[in-house]
Amino acid sequence: MRIKIIAFTVALCAVSYSSLHAQETGKKHEIGILVSGLDFNGSNSFNVLYRKQKSENVYRRIRATFGNLGLETENENTIFNFSAGLSIGREKRKTLDRKLEFYRGPEFGLGLGILAGDVEDNRVNASLRFGYVFGLQHSFSEFWAINLETIPSLSVNLNVGDFSENDRFGVRAAGSSAVSLGIVRKF
Repeated sequence: MRIKIIAFTVALCAVSYSSLHAQETGKKHEIGILVSGLDFNGSNSFNVLYRKQKSENVYRRIRATFGNLGLETENENTIFNFSAGLSIGREKRKTLDRKLEFYRGPEFGLGLGILAGDVEDNRVNASLRFGYVFGLQHSFSEFWAINLETIPSLSVNLNVGDFSENDRFGVRAAGSSAVSLGIVRKF
């Protein structure tokens, strides 16, 4: 009788462990590209987005922003500009219908911008940002979705550089809200 109880306990533990392990590896991941500022004049930025499910209807999001990468030459002057940022946040989701979800949550980010070259106006911009994400995601298949999101935010920017009259720097707080359109691959 004692062997049957031990065998039953071991079997129950094995089944429990395998179901817990299956739940852990069953976490959903998403990767996507977001484009904002669809004005087609060459100054658009794009974002690479990664999401990992932390619990039911809760995701961690990591977003890398790239924009304004350029190298220009004019009248023997060379100008290089670059800007990038990284944000991390948490989003909660609510199912609106069979294929549509609403998501929202806080996001913290930092950014860096550089303008350098053979001109008198070299500068570096560093920023810290807090935003709140609002978005809709429509799944058109098991693996693909499109989304539309906006991130109203407040940022603090520090600008340091060579200016034609004086060296100067400033700290500025600004609110912003842009709309992004994206495509997401789920796995």
